[in-house]
Amino acid sequence: MTGLVSIVTPTKPDRMGVLLERCIPSVAKLDWPGEVEHVIVSDRNPELRQLVRTAHDWPEWTRLVEINDTWRDGTREKSVGAVPWHVGSLLALGEWVGFLGDDDEYLPEHVTQHVAAMQQTGSDFSVSPVQFVIRGQPWMVIGDATFAHGHLDAIGIMCRAETLRAASWTATGEDAADWRLVRDWQQAGKRGVFAAGPPTALHHDGWAAAMSR
Repeated sequence: MTGLVSIVTPTKPDRMGVLLERCIPSVAKLDWPGEVEHVIVSDRNPELRQLVRTAHDWPEWTRLVEINDTWRDGTREKSVGAVPWHVGSLLALGEWVGFLGDDDEYLPEHVTQHVAAMQQTGSDFSVSPVQFVIRGQPWMVIGDATFAHGHLDAIGIMCRAETLRAASWTATGEDAADWRLVRDWQQAGKRGVFAAGPPTALHHDGWAAAMSR
């Protein structure tokens, strides 16, 4: 397996810590034998921009793209992450595209297992189980072969780049943009595969932490 892989991450200025300490290093540690492009889409972020310009060890294939706030209209921003994920999907240059939150992480085998599942079945996209982690402790695993609402998570999704021609991320004011993406692919006749096995993506805190209080 070879070819360029793109991983898209939405972020904001107040997320610098987890982005730098968890998200970016996990992408750098992927065992994919080809090149991995990491597209980071942020609100205006002068501190991160300066870091990219001056850091001597900034990963070569990590790109920062800043967007303005004209898309924030009180409705679309309720679909958390959907707009920056859509922008990043347009900018991704890889043959395969995955999605990773700025406070989340992949295990090294994540991309390799997803691409293998798509290649072996001729599928257009793949979904895998995701381990949710709350305050450093495993909480629950989400993701199964139904692809139903509440049964998948954004960071457990990968696709062939051309699949994004059929449908991409939408911001309707409702959450669950990840489920809408998979639903829209299926409605467009795209074939999905469930990449079964132990979770290879860790989703830290976020909405799950709020629910567990």
